[in-house]
Amino acid sequence: MGHRRLAKTRFAITQLCVALSVLAFASAAMAVQIDGIIDPQEWAQAQRFDQFVAVQPLTGEAAPEDRRAEAFLLSTPEGLAFAIRAWHPADVPQTRTRIQRDGNAQVDRMNVMIDFDADGAVGYDFTITTAGDLTDEVITNQNSFKSDWDAAWGHAVADFDGGYAAEWLIPWSIAQMRDSNAERRTIAVYFDRVIVATGERYAYPEASFTRPRFVSDFARVEVAQYQAQQLAVTPYTLVSGDFKNSSSDFKAGADIFWKPGGNHQFALTLNPDFGQVESDQLVVNFSNLENFFTDKRPFFTENQSYFDLNHSLGRPFYTRRVGGSLDDGSGAADINAAVKANGSVGRLGYGVFAANEDGDAGRDMALLRGTYALDKLTLGMIHSYVERPFLDRTAQVSSLDARWQPTDDWRIRPLIMRSRSKTAGERVSGSAAGVVVDWDMPGPFRQQYFALYSDDQFEINDLGFQNRNDFRYFEWENAFRQDNLPADSRFASHNWEVDWSYRENTSSQQLQQNVTLQRYSELRNGSNLFMFLRWKDAAFDDRLTRGNGAVPKQSAPQFYAEGRRPRSGDGRFAWEWRLEIFPNVVNGHSFYGGVKPRWHVNDRLDVDLGLFVWRQPDWLVWQEGRELGSFEAQRLEIFSDLNWFIGEKQELRIKLQAIAIDAKAKQARRLDERGRLVDSTAPLEDFQLRNFGFQIRYRYKLGTLSDVYAVYSRGGFAIDDEQRGLNETLQDVFSLRDDDQFLLKVAYRFDL
Repeated sequence: MGHRRLAKTRFAITQLCVALSVLAFASAAMAVQIDGIIDPQEWAQAQRFDQFVAVQPLTGEAAPEDRRAEAFLLSTPEGLAFAIRAWHPADVPQTRTRIQRDGNAQVDRMNVMIDFDADGAVGYDFTITTAGDLTDEVITNQNSFKSDWDAAWGHAVADFDGGYAAEWLIPWSIAQMRDSNAERRTIAVYFDRVIVATGERYAYPEASFTRPRFVSDFARVEVAQYQAQQLAVTPYTLVSGDFKNSSSDFKAGADIFWKPGGNHQFALTLNPDFGQVESDQLVVNFSNLENFFTDKRPFFTENQSYFDLNHSLGRPFYTRRVGGSLDDGSGAADINAAVKANGSVGRLGYGVFAANEDGDAGRDMALLRGTYALDKLTLGMIHSYVERPFLDRTAQVSSLDARWQPTDDWRIRPLIMRSRSKTAGERVSGSAAGVVVDWDMPGPFRQQYFALYSDDQFEINDLGFQNRNDFRYFEWENAFRQDNLPADSRFASHNWEVDWSYRENTSSQQLQQNVTLQRYSELRNGSNLFMFLRWKDAAFDDRLTRGNGAVPKQSAPQFYAEGRRPRSGDGRFAWEWRLEIFPNVVNGHSFYGGVKPRWHVNDRLDVDLGLFVWRQPDWLVWQEGRELGSFEAQRLEIFSDLNWFIGEKQELRIKLQAIAIDAKAKQARRLDERGRLVDSTAPLEDFQLRNFGFQIRYRYKLGTLSDVYAVYSRGGFAIDDEQRGLNETLQDVFSLRDDDQFLLKVAYRFDL
């Protein structure tokens, strides 16, 4: 009996010790303070990764002692905690320029990237610069980065003797993930640090975004998994005043995000702000092909990657359609409400979207997506429906897609789509299909193949985006990397690519046949250089006359080059430049080029001024029907940005864009019945175009994803036939005043 009591006592003590150990471990995990100081006690139980290797250039060599880095990963109830400690060589300057969130300026930084399902489908990039600024991006199609998404996550950065360190806390609720109820989870991770002054990047594991299988190369690790719920409400109010029309407006709305667990996420937006705070880049487009714009509205960027096929054939869901121009052309639509949900049940994923726009010219939109994931294969479908009462139109698009990775070297992505519409009783249906194949060959070579088709009745642009239909397209790319260049070379690496592409319409008219040799180079001073030389075969432009015949285009070479040199250390200037020589439709070549220096007054204040000129001696512009005009055109573009980070919570940004075009009539032309361009006696007049945008934006940060914005905007567009010359046209740009308004916006996120 005594032995039994003793055994029971020992067993109880053992159980107590285990419990205390677990409690101590949990307490230690919960006690991590995100302050940039990597406390050995806080990270004692963390997984450690110290085998960083060179991935830029992509040599795979171990990081030198003075450039070494180590990363830590610890699973806590609050989220996944990460830390990176990076040593910086004493003889290399540090680049600590302040940047706005998701800014693309080259600065010293550290990245943590996560694939929560470890299946290569979607990755998330969380970047902290050495100045403490943030970038968060979604990675789709293995190596396509999109920075529209802004998430709430903990971060800090601090210096130590010999380098700097950063800490991350990524909440469990930050992204939808499968099997969130399991006690353990396998995720895939990638860490790197970037030294801008030398153009070096060291990472663990050896993975590079220049490879088509980047996310699939992340390191698989197993972590403890915790349940997390989140309810976030972000109400906003916006007051605006229109100085030109002496009017004012008040608007209020809210975004609501609910994540009952890792498997499911729901979002609702009521009367959302269309995005007056951030202006789009000015574009002058004389073609009938639509320009694509990104979206920064939180509701539409939150977990949007599930709906994004990122396929060359087209996008079934283009979020800028929602709240876009009303069908009566009276302005942007007001969104009454929109809902979105996505999640998974086992291997089955789902996504639902619906939106309702205000007014008789508004639209109702709905979309459903489903996926089924196997080990090497993911199957998906999409069905969308749009009702447009003002146009008496309904439109539907259905698609089937797959992502198949039979081996580590091959990725195959087929897509089939079908559209159906009914406009004023007339029914139209069309179809499209395509496949994209990536072959990441052993060694420095890789190849990519495209085969795409769309008939002339296929329509996707009621809710999706495709710049044209009616084509057959084929492309072959063969790329080769050079990373082991001589140590005395000013270049660190080259990425060469030979490309052949061919496009024809379904009437077998050749629209394009190009052969391209291009090279992207990274230099040892952090600069990069991209250039290509292309031969363009004779072909036709079947869109220039808006359906009135195909215009023949000459065969000719094309050359393009651009370079970028970042600020290094305490240097004051960064540089960007571009040069292009491209063929006109009929004969001769046009020239486009410019330079954009950026002056860094200090780490918190910088200003740039870009000046780009375009001279086109034979610019062919459609007039009406089969009539066109050739113009001798000069174009001047001015871009300027000022960024001032007043303090940790305040920033001021000034953005100016001006475009002036002076086009002198040379010769009226007509497309005759045999498809030839001949001289015409139709009247043709000079014209001048002016486009202007100016914005002053002040931001005060109230908290995580909570801000006060005060924005003044002014701009306009004008085109006329007054003969004033390019210089006077440019001067008149700054007098444009189609829009002149001030707005004040307050948005605050409540985590409930």
